[in-house]
Amino acid sequence: MSFTLVTALYEISRDKYDGRKFTSYQTWFENTLKIPVPMVIFTEEKNRHIVEKIRKDIPTKCFYTKLNEVPFYHTTPVVEHIITNTSFKNKIKHPNSLENKCFEYIPIIHSKFVWMKQACNENYFKTKMIFWIDAGISRFMDFDVSKPQFNNELLTELHTTNKILMQIGKKHDLIDVINNNNVESYIGSNTNFIMAGFWGGNIEIINDISNEGASLYETEFLQKNRVDNEQTLFGYIIPKYKDNILFINNHPSKECLIYYLFTNQMNV
Repeated sequence: MSFTLVTALYEISRDKYDGRKFTSYQTWFENTLKIPVPMVIFTEEKNRHIVEKIRKDIPTKCFYTKLNEVPFYHTTPVVEHIITNTSFKNKIKHPNSLENKCFEYIPIIHSKFVWMKQACNENYFKTKMIFWIDAGISRFMDFDVSKPQFNNELLTELHTTNKILMQIGKKHDLIDVINNNNVESYIGSNTNFIMAGFWGGNIEIINDISNEGASLYETEFLQKNRVDNEQTLFGYIIPKYKDNILFINNHPSKECLIYYLFTNQMNV
């Protein structure tokens, strides 16, 4: 089953807040780019040499843009105002988390919904399916991601049943939000209902979810003077699509189990 991967990498100086250096992300990004399938990439000019070195013989559509051209980057001042100058700051459970210190982070991670919308609408490689993949996801892999090995049985199941592949984050909270549709009570907690580093499915349903995600960021977060990460925002989306999601459980020794299953690497 044909599929496209979508990824992005921009420098936001997060090392000031959590110690993760951008050079480390560039190294992980370089390895992630070795995945031998069609890929849509959004990144800065400073990373052109990495993309052109790794992707020269692999189907690729790359957009080189400035940080301030990232879809939701213009909301950075709004995010900072909400976190520092509104009553919402008293509802933030983890004030020292990256989300609440690096004000560019929340706009960047929610921009993935807009990037996915674009990739779905344009379908540059005319594939049936599309998946978001974090630029640094390869840091979790202990196998060679450049090998073209994928779980065709899983891909066929996702396609024929129109399911979205997602990995569970905090299972108890996920069950709670699905059963009670009470995501409102979680805003400000940075709750990862799902792991948002890798997810996807058929282009049509992913386009719908991406449209909703982009809209919800503005209507449920910014316009209501509150913010959180995209893993928490998925709490609005998941109850609606619960019958269309193939949930993958966490694994104690493989943080990104979902990609191990996706590539048939569980026995590595």
